[in-house]
Amino acid sequence: MGSSSRNSRKPYVALGLTAAVSLLAGTAALAGSESANHNFVLTAYSNGKGGADLISGNYEAATKALQHPAGFSSFDASTSGNNRCVMLTMTRQWDAARTACNEAVRSAQQEKLTLPSYQYWARKSQNDYLAVALSNRAVLHWLSSENAAAETDLKRAKQLSPKAGFVTRNLAALQYSQAALAQVGVAPVSP
Repeated sequence: MGSSSRNSRKPYVALGLTAAVSLLAGTAALAGSESANHNFVLTAYSNGKGGADLISGNYEAATKALQHPAGFSSFDASTSGNNRCVMLTMTRQWDAARTACNEAVRSAQQEKLTLPSYQYWARKSQNDYLAVALSNRAVLHWLSSENAAAETDLKRAKQLSPKAGFVTRNLAALQYSQAALAQVGVAPVSP
């Protein structure tokens, strides 16, 4: 019955990242409501630690919930790590967010690697979970002006989960932001 917890994750919820839009709007690259169609999104697990608070925008409560260590299962580590990445990014704690987002990717990779071979059918959902972590880290990279790293993470997320809406949306937002910055003569900064 160990696999039942793996499948108990509620669908992830994409959180609009208005900070990203504000940063681009500051360069005068975006005009009016057109920018609303090109927002980056962060994705949280609603049933993970702090998930409900993240979705409602109560970052203080999410912070408190996420201070407690993850449970024993890799599901808890992966889900909590991802939600911690989202919370720290949304609260603009950049250094801590970078650490949390990297850990979320590592946890999702580890979860996928520890999947028993007889559960081959579950690999797709594991790909989706890793794509969530990569997509969230890509948003953080973009906010840190590391466009090449953001693009790399999003391309990898797309390979893992080609039909995921959050990946498609973030790829479109990245392409739009790069084009908008180029239009106003601002060269993207790469790592």
